[in-house]
Amino acid sequence: MEINFECKKCGCIFDCDIGDVSLPENSDRPFFEKKIICPTCSERSMDEVLLTELGQSQLTQATLDFEVDDLSDFGFYEGECQGCDIFQPLNDLGLCEECAGKLERDLIRKRDWDYTISGYGLGSAECEEIRKKVIKDYGEKLELIAPNKPKMKKRKATKRKKKKAKTA
Repeated sequence: MEINFECKKCGCIFDCDIGDVSLPENSDRPFFEKKIICPTCSERSMDEVLLTELGQSQLTQATLDFEVDDLSDFGFYEGECQGCDIFQPLNDLGLCEECAGKLERDLIRKRDWDYTISGYGLGSAECEEIRKKVIKDYGEKLELIAPNKPKMKKRKATKRKKKKAKTA
């Protein structure tokens, strides 16, 4: 198995055949069958190299035995949904599929296009069409996001407070 590293000493980015990768139970570091060899500095330890982004993907693939594209089910991991408190597959925001849909619709209702997936790269007219369809299909009421509280109006000072302020 080849992994992409960056040498801390010389800054060289290189691919190195490290053989099989295993994760010992008593350590948080992977164990490589072969030594890490920098083409410029020769043999290096794990502390003397960095994993590049490519190397991180390669190491993940080697240790978890799956392709990142193989995640056909919703979510990245199992856990308690932040929206409904049910244990199930979650996305990167900690939401289940149903709550993620509610959040998307709420953001569309609020015209918060910077955070919606559906409105990405669309013009304002197209975004408004999406909003009209969401309101038609699901209603105008927010499903997951708490509605904004109305701002309190400032009260006018009473006569008593005005008199007190004048005398003080």
